[in-house]
Amino acid sequence: MSTAERTMEMGSFPFFYVAAITFLTALLLRSFLTKKRRRLPPGPALAVPFLGHLPFLKKPLHATLARLAARHGPVFSLRLGSRPAVVVTSAELARECFSSDLDATIANRPHFPSVREVSFDYTVLTLANYGAHWRAARRVAVVHLLSARRVDLMSDAVVARELRALVRRLARLTAGGAARVELKRRLFDLSHSVLMEALARSRNTYSDDEADMSQEAREMKDVVDAIVPLVGVANLWDYLPVLRWFDWRGVGRQLADTTSRRNAFIYKLIDRERRKQQAAADKQEEEQGMIGVMLSLQKSEPDLYTDNFIAALVAVSLCHRFHSSSVTVRALIISN
Repeated sequence: MSTAERTMEMGSFPFFYVAAITFLTALLLRSFLTKKRRRLPPGPALAVPFLGHLPFLKKPLHATLARLAARHGPVFSLRLGSRPAVVVTSAELARECFSSDLDATIANRPHFPSVREVSFDYTVLTLANYGAHWRAARRVAVVHLLSARRVDLMSDAVVARELRALVRRLARLTAGGAARVELKRRLFDLSHSVLMEALARSRNTYSDDEADMSQEAREMKDVVDAIVPLVGVANLWDYLPVLRWFDWRGVGRQLADTTSRRNAFIYKLIDRERRKQQAAADKQEEEQGMIGVMLSLQKSEPDLYTDNFIAALVAVSLCHRFHSSSVTVRALIISN
């Protein structure tokens, strides 16, 4: 190594140390000033830099929180990585939070970076802030999508028809003797059939009886199976932003790719339903699926009921109902 190279390498060390010390000092100063400004309730004094109280939250979590409440009172604060949190352990105080001026503030869920893409920029009904958008989404869900009449129309008849179709396929499959059946995939396909009937009045198509899932159900299952664990891993971003900055384990890229596939699937359903509406313009609301109802509302208020608005409501139905319905049915069968 030449003298000039050695001099340049030695000169870079002071710059690195100065930059690191400046960065740490800025973070600590920001944390101190933010804590002073927020006037948080009392909490544990000992905290690890950058991690906060996360290392001290041992399992079972409820027992740890009970010990902290006994020491600091029924309302105390914690620092979860970079995020402050307030814990309310008293039922009476919790009721007061939702019956006072704090109600509108506490009603909003925090907008975590890990779910931004998945939630259409926090516009899905379960994550939208209380306001005009949330009220519109709730009104559509209660009045048009989940009314007692629509639920009655779509529940017993649709489920019974799809169950009969599943039994007929299984009967044809086993007509020549015993056959192995993967129950998990069949039940997911059943959930998909019922949901597609509710969303778009569409039926699954199969290449043959041995196909345990339709092509559309297989496509959606791949998306749901990918999104759920990715959001769980990305949840670490919400408390440790450095993981998001460096895209730890490539989660950000994978989540963006999977969300793009899900959105393409949803917009394909919307476009297909729009074409069906144009071909049969005289359909009554009871004869339309959920997407068709929202497209009808879009004609009267296009600025409110945009395609993104519709896609956000459909996304909630797809991911939550797919994941929970098939799991629930499998659990019921196993328990009996």
